[in-house]
Amino acid sequence: MLSNMALSERDLIAVQAVYPDKRVELRDGKIIIMSPSGDFSEAVAFELAARLREWVRPRKLGFILTSSAGLRLPNGDIVAPDVSFVSKERMRIPPPGFAEVVPELVIEVKSPSDRVAELEEKLALLRSFGTQVVVLVDPEQRTVTVDAVGQPRRILTNADTIDLPALLPGWSTRISELWPEPL
Repeated sequence: MLSNMALSERDLIAVQAVYPDKRVELRDGKIIIMSPSGDFSEAVAFELAARLREWVRPRKLGFILTSSAGLRLPNGDIVAPDVSFVSKERMRIPPPGFAEVVPELVIEVKSPSDRVAELEEKLALLRSFGTQVVVLVDPEQRTVTVDAVGQPRRILTNADTIDLPALLPGWSTRISELWPEPL
């Protein structure tokens, strides 16, 4: 019976082929199929990825990855965070397949179909494997929760600025600039 069997990377790839418009992850031997994030959430994730890349790339600090990249964790899970940063010390160049790496920074942007508890569970898993900073962005509430190793959890709002001094010294961005505005 398939439901009692742990699924593999091959199964993940097969499911992705059947559902090309969905994001899929492999966690605890189970395939997780996620609906598209929604345009507003995707715009927020892209904005964060762009702002991080503008800082990381010229300094040759590492790579900014988005939700299309799969990362293989030490336990065999394959996750696809909305945005992640992997330093050049952990990954010299992205491989053609799934990177066997734990990113230093992971950002999840809540979409309308997401449940916060599930996102927090995923972020906790990544923290347990060594992710230094996890960020949960809630566009509906217009909040950004930052949980960094050795620091108290911070909940930021439009009046605040996000910075990651221990990980990316000098980088910052205002929370109010993350939300799409009418053109």
